[in-house]
Amino acid sequence: MRSWRSIQKSFTWLWLGLTISSLPALEVRMAADTLSIQADKTPLSEILSQLQDAGVRVAMDDRINPLITAHFTDREIGEGIKRLLADCDYALSWQTLDGPAGKIKRLSEVLVYKPGDRRQLIPRPTPSATVAQTNSILCLKNEILIRLRADITGEQFRALLMKNRAMVLDGIPALGIYRLLLPPGANLAETLNSLKKDPLVLKTEPNQIYRSITPINTGEEGLKNSPRTVSALEGPSIAILDSGFTPNTLLANAVVTTLDATNPQQAISDPLGHGTQMAFIAAGAVNPTGMDSLSPASVPIIPIRTMDDQGMTSGFSLMQSMVFSVEHGAKVISMSWGSDTDSGFFDDAVAYAQKQGVILVAAAGNEPIGKPFYPAALPDVIAVATLTPDGNIWNQSNYGSFIKFAAPGFATLPVGYKGPPGQYAGSSIAAAYTANVIAQYLASHPKADGPEAIRALTQTLQSTPPAADTIHPEIPRFNAAAIRLYLK
Repeated sequence: MRSWRSIQKSFTWLWLGLTISSLPALEVRMAADTLSIQADKTPLSEILSQLQDAGVRVAMDDRINPLITAHFTDREIGEGIKRLLADCDYALSWQTLDGPAGKIKRLSEVLVYKPGDRRQLIPRPTPSATVAQTNSILCLKNEILIRLRADITGEQFRALLMKNRAMVLDGIPALGIYRLLLPPGANLAETLNSLKKDPLVLKTEPNQIYRSITPINTGEEGLKNSPRTVSALEGPSIAILDSGFTPNTLLANAVVTTLDATNPQQAISDPLGHGTQMAFIAAGAVNPTGMDSLSPASVPIIPIRTMDDQGMTSGFSLMQSMVFSVEHGAKVISMSWGSDTDSGFFDDAVAYAQKQGVILVAAAGNEPIGKPFYPAALPDVIAVATLTPDGNIWNQSNYGSFIKFAAPGFATLPVGYKGPPGQYAGSSIAAAYTANVIAQYLASHPKADGPEAIRALTQTLQSTPPAADTIHPEIPRFNAAAIRLYLK
């Protein structure tokens, strides 16, 4: 018969085995300025991958991938990383965010390398954004935007973050907005409802998703009219918030500055081609079909990549891009993307830009649904529908009471959208061309403000009505004679 001590020892080992097996294989969480890790003989690369999910950039030497065992909770992030990488050479980069709660230090990058040798550092791919839906709004999973009371202290904000196990990813000081990441498994709707009741919180929303407006290739191949080279420029510039920009010699002199809002550390690119298409229109290197009799005028541009490779972006990224545009002197912003739902924070960003004297132009959409499409449907945004080359409203253009103008939306472009150059159609072209025309007016009327430029355009179009169909006669339509008169 086994002794009681032997039985007790067996139960002890059984309890230990159950405890160990019940521990999660890997858990990495960041909240406020703390790091928690539960890992048992886990490859370092897997742990760092979860740090990336929390918005930290990671680069490491693939020859280094030790098995890590670490168990700690709510340790200061710097100390937690030191414990995690005790046997490695590493370097950390920090980002300082300004806002109502004062300066917040955030871990932005981790480099892991062999002693004294950073030559083999390889940036790890950025994880794809996960889309969710809450309160009928398409948004980024586990992300929220928040505006706090102006008198909040750093200690109060930290307590708020710890209560919700959240961390700050980024901020827009000009708008007083923070972007927060909630822990995996958080109920987004419940967290938003809870924060709305908190006396320290003025406003909170999901980080809404916006989609690029897809241009339509009309099937005509080749180029009827060669784009012209834009000369060195001065004057009011147009910020193009789109899929990016592919640098080229034709537009080299038109570019004031650029930004890749999807990854500010890298040079701008354009995986879709749409942003580069709009750059040719906005800069005046290409005229839409139907405006061929007008001499294209050169306009400075600020291309900004806001879209990912799938043509999606977040409200926060767009608002960051708008503030960047304003701070770099843009007088017109061209927007060819949207959503079926409105955002209070985005409304605030539009008001901020308009207060700085910026005119915002947006494509109305390429679906004839007759429903509001945001941001085009916002009262302070110029919503543009699409005209065919003969001056009729395009049968695939959106319509509705929110439309301000209809402009030519067909153009032969030297850059394709996910394909070859050719003729494309859509409200994106109409919006970019409207932005070009308004920027030209501002250049020739330096004392004019935004409302005056829009009022003059409306009056000119109404005084020279084009001969066209009778559908939607209430929409002022562009025509060559009117634009020539407007820019006189």
